[in-house]
Amino acid sequence: MTIQRKITANFQRTILKSPKGFTLIELLIFITILALMFLVSALFAPTYLKKARDARRKADLEKIKVALYDYYFDSDCFPTALPACNERFGASSTVYLNEFPCDPNGGSYGYQIEEAACSQWFKILTNLENTQDTDIDKVGCRHGCGPDCGYNYGLASTNIKVNKDCVIYYACGPSGECGPFDDPACSLCPKVFENDPTCGGGCDCSGPKKKENCCHDERGKHIPEDHTCIPAEEEED
Repeated sequence: MTIQRKITANFQRTILKSPKGFTLIELLIFITILALMFLVSALFAPTYLKKARDARRKADLEKIKVALYDYYFDSDCFPTALPACNERFGASSTVYLNEFPCDPNGGSYGYQIEEAACSQWFKILTNLENTQDTDIDKVGCRHGCGPDCGYNYGLASTNIKVNKDCVIYYACGPSGECGPFDDPACSLCPKVFENDPTCGGGCDCSGPKKKENCCHDERGKHIPEDHTCIPAEEEED
């Protein structure tokens, strides 16, 4: 064996298997595992981060809602505007929030009040990044909330719906006609259709299907905002 071949053989033995290191196969397996970990992180990390930011948004709105009610109990009105991010929220010597929450991506949350000198209702609004979040449906903002229906999540005072003017509720009346209801629950409507004037293609109120498909009465068709409707069955009790 020539000197050159001996050097090459020694070099290969040193690289491919060293008593103090790893074999080439072990290194390849390690690199493959790292690559897979980076791939999984790249695929799922953005989703987790979105959900984390959305959780922060929901918590912020809950905190703001409590502060707004504290302000109302002291002033008999809701504030005409909210402070800028991280600024103090208070009145006179009373502090409701030392640092007003900001959206995780920067900027302020949406705020809507009654067009009056002393607003008696409010809406605080945001946009969740995870548009498949079921809480969007729970608060009724799947078709939008707030000004121009431009938000997909929000909270409101108890005397107004956060999705008012963005969603029309349709239901099958007792006579079998599909129509809008301000408060379908007041009429004990078993099925409610959002922004669907056909009520899913029609109303079948014949025989035993009436209770399954149609409202008990029409009391919930026109309900003033400051009025609480008690369903017929509960009222009888």
